[in-house]
Amino acid sequence: MNQDKEKSSFLSIFQEIAKNQDFGDQNDYAFPSADEEETFFHEGVDFSLSDELDHEILMHRDAHFGGDFATMIEYYEAEGIGAFGDIELDRIYELNALEQELGRNLAPLLLSGPEAEKVAKARRMYAQLKEIYEIKETSVIPRLIADLILTEEREPVKETLAVIEKGKVIIPELLSLISNDDFYDPLFPGFGLAPSLAIYCLGEIGSTEAIPPIFEVLGHHPLFEEESILTAFSTIGEPAKKFLLSRLKGRPLTMDNENAAFALSVFANNQEVAKACLNQLFDPMVYSQPTLANYLLCNCVELSNEEDRVKLRQLAEDTTIPSGIRSEIHDLLNDWYTEIT
Repeated sequence: MNQDKEKSSFLSIFQEIAKNQDFGDQNDYAFPSADEEETFFHEGVDFSLSDELDHEILMHRDAHFGGDFATMIEYYEAEGIGAFGDIELDRIYELNALEQELGRNLAPLLLSGPEAEKVAKARRMYAQLKEIYEIKETSVIPRLIADLILTEEREPVKETLAVIEKGKVIIPELLSLISNDDFYDPLFPGFGLAPSLAIYCLGEIGSTEAIPPIFEVLGHHPLFEEESILTAFSTIGEPAKKFLLSRLKGRPLTMDNENAAFALSVFANNQEVAKACLNQLFDPMVYSQPTLANYLLCNCVELSNEEDRVKLRQLAEDTTIPSGIRSEIHDLLNDWYTEIT
């Protein structure tokens, strides 16, 4: 099978997975009637007062473990990679015991319609991924992406190497993965970890076309693990540096400037980057975004040219600059002086 056929075959499958479809009609929950709710209330079970985390536990159970507490408990006891840090195993035990006592599935009693629909969507995505393995004529690329999403390894070396070895032909599929918001959600296949693996692979492949999409992840997924993004930019190297510098210098100031300054930290030992960040500190508007100013200053640590250091001393004496920033500049200057002496 040639590469064009592999690519075409995969996109037709993966784009179907990536669609933001509404699977609400397939959630298979039978919600209790008003009479049933009244019965449970009189029995001392007021589900309207359930903790929000209980909803997360039930959604997590139904999305990833087929609605079976026993399977979920076994997974959590083994500390699988998809175990939520906020979910305590003791609470899973308690909900399991309560469900057995009532003889009823707790999910329809606790979960709202939108929550049930979200679970159904996650289940549907699992089913579509499973279909990839069952279709005999499916090319290797869909299976490699499915392996990347579904891996249970904390360090999936085998899976990432297999993807990286495909080279540029697999880039569109990796970009499709990181552009889909669902894969950042721990409720969906991959437990929210798949985009990080895809970004790592894109960096190792050296995909320059992936630089803007990877950068967008910083802005749209603020809680996402940032180390994989920085690693990818560092691995891609010069093209990534140039892109980030262009975003850093853009006006008017937006979150792009802040994200670019943060990402440029991987190139902070580069004098071009350090000088560019120093020059940004001379723009008064920068100080309207304190976090941006701090990132810029951190990237100035490696300034080696005495003329540039003199400019930084000038900033330290500028009373129009916030005192906190000036204090940090003085600390940096003192560190330099200490190194000299």
